[in-house]
Amino acid sequence: MKTWQKLKSEPLLFQRYFVKEYIIRSIREFFQKRNYHELESPILASALPQEHYLNPLTVDLNTKISGIKKAYLIPSTERYNKLILVAGIGEHFVISKVFRNLEALGPNHSPEFTMCEWYHLSADYFVLMDDSEELIIYILKYLAENLFHKEFSSKLSYQNIEIDFTPKWNRLSVEQALRDYSQIELKDIQEVEKFREVARQKGYNITEQDDWEIIFELIFASEIETKLNPGKPTFVYDYPIQLCPLAKVNPDNNLVAERVELYISDKEIANGYTELTDGEEQERRFKIEQKERKHLGKEPITFDTELIEGLKSGLPEVAGMGMGIDRLAMIFANASSIDDINYFPASEVF
Repeated sequence: MKTWQKLKSEPLLFQRYFVKEYIIRSIREFFQKRNYHELESPILASALPQEHYLNPLTVDLNTKISGIKKAYLIPSTERYNKLILVAGIGEHFVISKVFRNLEALGPNHSPEFTMCEWYHLSADYFVLMDDSEELIIYILKYLAENLFHKEFSSKLSYQNIEIDFTPKWNRLSVEQALRDYSQIELKDIQEVEKFREVARQKGYNITEQDDWEIIFELIFASEIETKLNPGKPTFVYDYPIQLCPLAKVNPDNNLVAERVELYISDKEIANGYTELTDGEEQERRFKIEQKERKHLGKEPITFDTELIEGLKSGLPEVAGMGMGIDRLAMIFANASSIDDINYFPASEVF
């Protein structure tokens, strides 16, 4: 039975689907109160930032005059956020559909989903952690008052687990997590050959084709994500530099970049970083990512020369965060699947 058919036969189910709508309303109110501008981002792009692990969705765009051109359905609004920052818009946010190819349909995944991105001037990734706490508490209060019509509580039950949203939330560095949960020292796995050896000793089936990121993601998902406290939101920060082509290097530890991810229950909810503002360095990193894509046999991504030009003209000091609204809605609606908070989920469309 399709979702619209279920809703037609059981109108009371609508409240669960309204959660996402009210989250979007509350996000707009939150940032408007902070005098952030709202950017309307295109969802098509002629080029994208180079990230070797990215699997973008493409379309053939017939412009009639110049013929058929390849266009990308954006995986995030980042290139447009940065270009408008260069132009001088200042602090802003955007709520948009974004797209990922080769995304396995599942409880937490969909090839298209809704994301909020915001950019905080003169800030770093620790400020983004504070922003995220304040925003999500604001959303909880808004939902309690305007949708559920009940007294606000900083605690809620999600899939029989009580989550306590009372600040301050847990903060854990990747280096500490590797040490505590995997008995791995980050400094000892900088070379991919050494990392493969460590992973094999742990019992993972690692091949010579598995690159550094694949091994890290496997160990992180198996040995760290599963150890995070499901009853308290957790910020995991200071990710290995190999995984962060768009973030600033931590000046106190050149093995990591100033990147943070927010986990609630078992879900990655948000990803952000202190933005790299050096256009020359960004171009150098993009070229490295471009070569890595070729090495992995992935389809090339059109090099974003416009973004590099913009960065070279001067990007202000800024930190940016992307937050997945669908997964947040799952938690606040106590839904076990992303299908249960979207009227037309991908599993029914395709």
